[in-house]
Amino acid sequence: METGLKSIDPSLMVPIRDVVYENLRQAILDGAMQPGERLVEGELSEKLNVSRMPIREAIRKLEAEGLVEHIPRRGVVVKGFSEEDIIEIYTLREALEALAAVQAVRRATREDIRQIEVAMMEVERLASMGDQADPREVFEANHRFSQLIIEACHMPRLIQIVSTYMGYLERFRRVTMGDPSRREVVIREHRMIFQAIKDGDEARAEALTREHVRGGLEAYLRSFRGRGRSSR
Repeated sequence: METGLKSIDPSLMVPIRDVVYENLRQAILDGAMQPGERLVEGELSEKLNVSRMPIREAIRKLEAEGLVEHIPRRGVVVKGFSEEDIIEIYTLREALEALAAVQAVRRATREDIRQIEVAMMEVERLASMGDQADPREVFEANHRFSQLIIEACHMPRLIQIVSTYMGYLERFRRVTMGDPSRREVVIREHRMIFQAIKDGDEARAEALTREHVRGGLEAYLRSFRGRGRSSR
């Protein structure tokens, strides 16, 4: 079973169950573990170099999170995302990121603004390279820009919740950012959101953020429907 998982060092200070959980979760969200793939305790235990107990605990957490499911006579398998799941996740993302943008207008420090501006400059530098830019670098630069705005709200609980959903969305966003025309739109929207925050315009920052997230949903659904099947 090729899962993209790496052996875990038992001497780590972090509880093994947490390391196992994060390892499995990331493999699922990255697509290294595909929908329908079975999670077999014995195989995972050997692959990760841990006992079965932390594997079992991690699988329970993943099941509660909706990333895996138990199917009779098959066992635990990776659960894909249906169109309804995608719409729900993006709806939550829209509400949360719009709130973060408003709070960023109210709470961002000068240093926050400076860091966001530096991130925006990097996004635009990569954009100026056109097809010569590494798609992974483009994605990471845009991701960093978004993350800095979220962190500028200075609300730890909100940041944590948004980060959880950003994990779900990473695979979707990589698909949409793979489209050059969508990349151009994203960069333009990011620039406008930054300017609204810099200008202290709460209403505009919120409206632009909502429009940006809805655009991402529409772009992904076009790709999703174009494949003609559910990702379950």
